[in-house]
Amino acid sequence: MDCMYDARDRKVMEISFRTKNKSRLQELIDFIRVSGFKKIGIANCKAVQKYADKLADILKQQKFDVVAVNCKESGLDGCSICAEMAGPCCDPLFQARFLNEQQTDFNINVGLCLGHGLLFQKHSKAEVTTFLVKDFATGHKTVDNLS
Repeated sequence: MDCMYDARDRKVMEISFRTKNKSRLQELIDFIRVSGFKKIGIANCKAVQKYADKLADILKQQKFDVVAVNCKESGLDGCSICAEMAGPCCDPLFQARFLNEQQTDFNINVGLCLGHGLLFQKHSKAEVTTFLVKDFATGHKTVDNLS
């Protein structure tokens, strides 16, 4: 059977294999370092700002250049999306555009709503991983929904 993985895909799989079996945070740090990424973008939901700030601080301590943008920074009025969304609105396209302009090497989704995360990932030029899945019902422990 032919291998469907191209050279870049195989490299990601190899790096993932070499950096696994650690905390998600340590795995993320090791993956970024082994991949050679230097400039890291964080796109976060404003509701989980404290977690995004903590992650940014940790990555900076690891000597990475970190650029962060929360979902409300653009000032988008939801009316431009639909009438029911009047008022300040999340803007994942702005987040992607901002990090693209900053020329980040790798981006991290920290607590974006499901659809917003999909749009952010679609429009991000850099690869994206999710670090935190926002779930207020379980204290951000989505696996508890399966118990």
